[in-house]
Amino acid sequence: MSNNTSLTSTLLRESLTTLWDRLLSIESHRDGYIFTMPASFPDGWQMVLEISQKTPKGFRLSDQGRTLGWLAGQGQNVDTPALQAHIARISGECGLVINGDELYRWLEVPMDATEIQVFTEGLLSISQLHLLHDPRVTEENVAESVVQRVFHDAGMAAERNRRLNITKERTIKVDFYMPVATPIAVQLLRAKNDLSSKMEQWGFRWDELKKNYQGLKPIMLYDRNTQMIDSYSRHIGEEKCELFCGFDETDRIHEVLLKANK
Repeated sequence: MSNNTSLTSTLLRESLTTLWDRLLSIESHRDGYIFTMPASFPDGWQMVLEISQKTPKGFRLSDQGRTLGWLAGQGQNVDTPALQAHIARISGECGLVINGDELYRWLEVPMDATEIQVFTEGLLSISQLHLLHDPRVTEENVAESVVQRVFHDAGMAAERNRRLNITKERTIKVDFYMPVATPIAVQLLRAKNDLSSKMEQWGFRWDELKKNYQGLKPIMLYDRNTQMIDSYSRHIGEEKCELFCGFDETDRIHEVLLKANK
């Protein structure tokens, strides 16, 4: 880039082409070439493609399975119907063909670099699907599985996502509910921030529910590894609930369940 500080179209073009040329790397590979594109996965790794001439009139452009492999490496399950639908939609828009983990496209002679760019944009769009993966969902699934196992070990069956009535018009959904002589409601604390506000809200909810469900014993559970419970939130939990503890403290949960079922 020159020392000229005045912005011109020529200067802008020179700057961009210099960057793209610096990012471009081409190496011979088997019956074709491996080359880099001026594009990166969300973690910053540059995209690498492979192109080979399979027929006198056609080239095969491939990502060699790198894109879906990268997605899987981020914790995304690429085999779910929802994600498969997203991948199929993007592939249709950008002319990508799915072959197992590989994404490829056929290019005709004479080769048009625009098609390579469109192929790369399709890969970029697919890589952005990693945003659909929320680690908190996994955490919540683990917590729910633990609670279900505790109920099972205690020989009890709980209703999932049960709506409890406060008035005819107002209901509150709890994660687990066991309608025994002394009913039990289990709620997972999912908030990551402003826990005190969320606990105040649940404190009022438990008070209202206890008026309609005689002897109701609320249990609230949290993740001791990811949620920092302040003293005020803990005070509300311990005052309003029969048990307020980590979801992994299974012995304590089991003890409350057995007492309620006597």
